[in-house]
This record gives sequence, C-alpha cells and structure tokens, in this order.
Amino acid sequence: MSPREERAAPSVARRVRRPWRWIALGGVVCVLAWVALGIGLVAGVDRTARLVLVTVAAVATEGLVWLSAALLGLRVFEARRQLWQTLRARVLR
Repeated sequence: MSPREERAAPSVARRVRRPWRWIALGGVVCVLAWVALGIGLVAGVDRTARLVLVTVAAVATEGLVWLSAALLGLRVFEARRQLWQTLRARVLR
C-alpha cells in the first residue's frame, strides 16, 4: 500500500464508525425515555405526567428512526421494506 493510501485509510474508518456512535447515542436516549415511561407507569404518576412521558418516548423513537435513516441512508429502510414485502408474499401464498 502506498503512503497516500495508508493516510486515507484511518479517515475512512472514522467516517464509517461515526454514524454508529450517533445511532448508539440516539438508541440510549430512546431506551432511557422508555425506561422512564415504564417507571412512571409503575409509580402511578398522574395523567399529565403520563402524557408527557408517552410523548417523549414516542418522539425519541421517531427521532431514532429518522436519525438512522439520515445517517445510514434511506436505502437501508427501502431494503427493509422490500424484505418485508417478499416475506409477506411468501407467507400469504
């Protein structure tokens, strides 16, 4: 490998690893929102607090989906949709 290729390799590895860090961070936020909702339900919080916890969990989940789509590219989600269509077609035969 030439010296130029050796210098380029670490930056490519960093670019590949960086989206997963953001997705992992989004996943942690999402899991924490759902854990907070679960704790709130078990603790028996009032209606307003429950509504806030449910809304935060829903927005965190939706944000994680869109963050993943933005960082990985929409093709990943299109491929997933195609996979589900193929599986449904096989099951419904």
